[in-house]
Amino acid sequence: MKNTLRVTFLAAIALASPLAIADTGSKGSNDAVADEALAVPDILFARPAGLVGTTLGFTAFVVTSPFTAMAECVDEAWDTLVITPGEWTFTRSLGDFGDK
Repeated sequence: MKNTLRVTFLAAIALASPLAIADTGSKGSNDAVADEALAVPDILFARPAGLVGTTLGFTAFVVTSPFTAMAECVDEAWDTLVITPGEWTFTRSLGDFGDK
């Protein structure tokens, strides 16, 4: 019985350790969420739609890359079709739907 308690206690410490290490030190500051009311719709609808948009943009870039290469605007096409939707999906704050 005593050994089981010791194993349970050590397992709890081992599982809680990554949570303590992951603390960013912000202590109450919630910088990752721009608008708490829009966070759930953002996670459920906007981020998946952004992922689909990024994927479709990449596909469109691959299909149109021979033509953009002839026009010498590959960088502009990459930025417009892949980088812009990718940044909107992966780098903006949660719930932030405003313009940059």
